[in-house]
Amino acid sequence: MADNLRLLAALYLRPVSAMSEIIDEGSLLFGAAAVLAVSALTGAAMYSQVAPAYTPFMPAAASRPATPAPAAGDAEPGEEQYDEADFAEGMTPHTPALLAAGFFAATLTAASLFVLALLYAPFVLLLLTAFESIGSFGVAFRRDFGPFLACTFMAWVAARLPVALLALAAPGPRVVISLWIASLVYFTVLMALAARVVFGVGRGRAFAAATLGWLAVFLQPFLMFLASPFLLYFAYQYLRGDVGDVLWSFGARQGFKRHLEAATINPRDAEAHYQLGLIHLQRRQLDEAAARFARAAEIDPGEVDAHYQLGRIARGQRRFEDARRHFDAVVSRDERHASHEIWREVGATYLDSESYEHARWALAKYVEQRPHDPEGLYMLAMALSRLGQAEPAREMFRRCVEAVDTMPRYLRRKAGPWRKLALQQLGS
Repeated sequence: MADNLRLLAALYLRPVSAMSEIIDEGSLLFGAAAVLAVSALTGAAMYSQVAPAYTPFMPAAASRPATPAPAAGDAEPGEEQYDEADFAEGMTPHTPALLAAGFFAATLTAASLFVLALLYAPFVLLLLTAFESIGSFGVAFRRDFGPFLACTFMAWVAARLPVALLALAAPGPRVVISLWIASLVYFTVLMALAARVVFGVGRGRAFAAATLGWLAVFLQPFLMFLASPFLLYFAYQYLRGDVGDVLWSFGARQGFKRHLEAATINPRDAEAHYQLGLIHLQRRQLDEAAARFARAAEIDPGEVDAHYQLGRIARGQRRFEDARRHFDAVVSRDERHASHEIWREVGATYLDSESYEHARWALAKYVEQRPHDPEGLYMLAMALSRLGQAEPAREMFRRCVEAVDTMPRYLRRKAGPWRKLALQQLGS
C-alpha cells in the first residue's frame, strides 16, 4: 500500500520514472481499487455541485401551505406551475435533475473501471500494434497488457484525484467542468508516457494512440451486455487463458527485475547490469541505461555488448567522440559483432559527424556482408551522394527500394521508412 501510494505521488513529480517503477513494483489490485475509490469521490463531488443549485427550492416547496392551483390562464408569464400532489410527495420540478446527477454519481464509479480495462487500454494497445512493430495484438496483449493496465489505472487516479478534491471545495460548476476537461488532457499525456515506457514507441505515435484511444468510449453502451450471466460465463471460458497469461506475465516481469537487482549485489556480475540496462533502454530511459551499461563495462572491460549499446546511445545524443571510442572497443575485440551491425553503427556515426569518406568505408564493409539491409544501403547511398558520386549513390538508393520490396510482408512495415526516403532521394 505505502509503495503504491509513493508511486502515485511520484507521477506528479517525475512521471516517466514513476511509470517505470509502476511496471516493476505496481499492483493491479491497488490500481483497480484506487480507480473505484477516486471515481466514487469524483461522482460525489460532481453531485455536490449540482444539488446546491436546486435544493433551496425544496424546503420552500415543503413549507408552503397548500393552495388551490390557479387556472391555466391566470398564471403570470414565466411563472412555474406546482402541483399539490407533487408537494405532498416531496417532488419539485428540479427533482429530475437531482435524480440524474445522483444516477451519474453512482454509475461513474463502476463505469470508470470497466471503460479503462475493457475499452480504452485495449484500444490504445491495438492502435500501437498498428503504428509500431511491437508484435501482433495477441502477442502484445499477453506480454505487455498487465503492466500497461497498471500504468493506466495509476494515471487515471493521478489525473482525477485533484479534480475530486477541488470539486469538494465547491468552486462552482463551471470551474469543476474546466478541471474535468483538464484532467482528461493530463490523463492523455500520462498515457502517452506510459506507452513510451511500456512499449518503447516514439513520442508522436504514443500521443496519437493515447488521444485516439478515447474513440473506444463510444462503445461504452455495449458494456451493458456484461450484465448477462450467460455472456459472462462464455467470456470467462473463452478468455480465462489470456487473462491468466496477462497476470502471469506481469508477475514474471516484476520477479525478473527483482532478481536482476539482487544479482547486482555481486560486484563481479556484469551481466546483471547489462540486462538491467536493456530494460531501461527499451523504456527509453537513456540515462539509466547508460549508467547500467557503463557499470557493466567497468566490471568487465571485455563486455562488448555494453560498449556497443553505449556507442549507440552516444550517437543518438550526438556525442560522436564517445560513440567512436565505444565502437572502437567493440571492433578491436569482434569485427563481426551483432551480425556485422557494428560497421553500420560506425558508418552512421561518421555520416552524422559529416566525415563522409570514413562513413563510405565503414558502410561499404557492412553492405558487403549484409547486401539486403535497407538501412545500410540507404546510409551508404547518402555517404556517396555527399561525396559527389551521384550514379553510385542512385544505384544504392535503387537497391534499398528493391530490398524492401522483396522482403517478407511482416518485415516491410519496419523497413518501410527507408524505402520512402530512398524514393525521395531518387525523385530529387
